[in-house]
Amino acid sequence: MDFLTPPNLNTDVYRNMTITDRPPLLNKHLQFINIYNEKSAILGASNLADRYWNGAVWYYNDIKEFDRDKAFLHVKTESGVCDGIFLQHDKFVIGQDSGTLQVFDLSKKSNNSKELQCAGYATLHDDCLLTLSAFDDKNHIVSGGMDCCIKVWDISELIATYSFNFAHTDLITCVDVKPGSNTEFVSTSYDCEALMWDVRLTKPAQSILKKNVGLTAICWSPNKPNIVAIGTDGGEVVIVDTRKGGVKLLSKSIASFRPVHRLVFNPDSGRVEELAVCSDDVLIEVCDVNNRLSVVYKDNRHTDFVRGLTWFDRHLYSCSWDNVVLKHTTKSQNNV
Repeated sequence: MDFLTPPNLNTDVYRNMTITDRPPLLNKHLQFINIYNEKSAILGASNLADRYWNGAVWYYNDIKEFDRDKAFLHVKTESGVCDGIFLQHDKFVIGQDSGTLQVFDLSKKSNNSKELQCAGYATLHDDCLLTLSAFDDKNHIVSGGMDCCIKVWDISELIATYSFNFAHTDLITCVDVKPGSNTEFVSTSYDCEALMWDVRLTKPAQSILKKNVGLTAICWSPNKPNIVAIGTDGGEVVIVDTRKGGVKLLSKSIASFRPVHRLVFNPDSGRVEELAVCSDDVLIEVCDVNNRLSVVYKDNRHTDFVRGLTWFDRHLYSCSWDNVVLKHTTKSQNNV
């Protein structure tokens, strides 16, 4: 029997490797981008094509260029990174595939240089943590994941002050806090329903939309906090007015034939009508919510799915699984 080839032992080798033993890999698949100000921005990525499904976060102290080699600091994570939000210019939170919520802050080392230091973490979700949003006090956030659970967190203690198990009957795709609020947020799920939450109430959840397809994205308008945009698995965008007296459907439009991934209103008070949309596609669209969601800007320069969108200083920034960050000038007069 000596002539037989011994069994492949690669499995044991990989199993016993630590994160420092693994060969360096480019985390190509950019998942989110978030800009706090001109001197603070974060970019997150997951490695989706290797034996290890890990991730990385880059911190920038200058937003002129998002080349990964020019990042001020970066940190590796032991699982994929799904979302990230700022709490302060030097403090942010990320959600990971492992269900972990992790807090990082910018701290000084003994030689006065700076590093990204983990300020704490907790793994209370039973599956991937997909979506995050911060309350107005920046000390509490809300998270949602594939475990159908929504949690409201006290970041100073890293405990879940509210935990809504089976908040939806399918995985939660998006949560977003009402602008200026410390108690209200909205959520969407593949269970085809969008809910509006107020943790002060005995029955905190109220349905604001039901469809016959899964709902994949949601966001409040920062300048008109009664207005909510909702994206569907069928590529539809729906605008809903949530004021008292009943939920009113304002308008709808087909933005893409593919599932909507992210929706972001322009926070500029002079351009409140602009809504940025990306789907499971290379296309980015900006729609005019005051004109039946007519498209005022298009861009298809990305070569893989667009995952992250954020507005800053009258510009739209996008990141994609193609490892590219683009800056868009989307003035309404630049009609397509």
